[in-house]
Amino acid sequence: MVDPGDAQREAIVDATVELLLREGAAGLNVKAIMAEAGVSRTAFYRRFDTAHDAVVAVLDRLLDHMIRTNDDWLAGAVIGTPDLVESNLVHNGVVLAPYVPLMCAIVDAAGTDERLRRAWRERVIQERIDVTAGSIRRDQEAGALRATLDPVAAAHALTLMDEALLLEIIGRRGGTPEEFGRIAAQIWIHTLFADDPATRS
Repeated sequence: MVDPGDAQREAIVDATVELLLREGAAGLNVKAIMAEAGVSRTAFYRRFDTAHDAVVAVLDRLLDHMIRTNDDWLAGAVIGTPDLVESNLVHNGVVLAPYVPLMCAIVDAAGTDERLRRAWRERVIQERIDVTAGSIRRDQEAGALRATLDPVAAAHALTLMDEALLLEIIGRRGGTPEEFGRIAAQIWIHTLFADDPATRS
C-alpha cells in the first residue's frame, strides 16, 4: 500500500516536471505547483520548503534514472574498448531520450536561474563527471587507456560535450540516439584511445 504522503510527494514532483516542460522556470512557484498537483499548501510544505526544493527532487529523480540505466562501462561491468564506445553512447541516448525535453527545459531555465544552474551542475552533471572519471581511472589501471590522460579533465570535457550534443541532436533537432552516438563516439575514441605521444618511439 502506498503511503499517502509519498503519493502526494510524487504528485508534487510530477507537477513540477509538467510546469518546467510547459512554462520553464517562469512558471515555477509554490502556488502553481500546488494547483498542478492538486495538493493543499499544508501538503506541499510538509514535503518541500520551496519550489526550488521540488525542482531538486526532479533532478534527483533524473539522476536516479541515469544511474540505474548506466551502460556497462559506466556501471563498471566491462573494461572499455573502442568498439564499445558508440554502442554505449547510443544506449545512453536511448534511455535518456524520454527525458531530453525535461533536460532541455531545465537547462534553458538554468540560464536565468542561478540556483537551478547550480543544482543541475552539482546534482546531475558533477555526478556524471565523477562516474566517468572513475571509469577512466579504472581502465587506466587495467592498461586499457592512455596513462597520460587526466581522468577528471577528460571526464569533465566528455560529459559537457555529451550534454550539449544530446540536447541539440535529440532535444532541439529531433535527431536519433544513433546520430548522437555516431557523432560523440569519434571524440570519445580519440580522447580515450588515441596514441599516447609519450609512448611513441
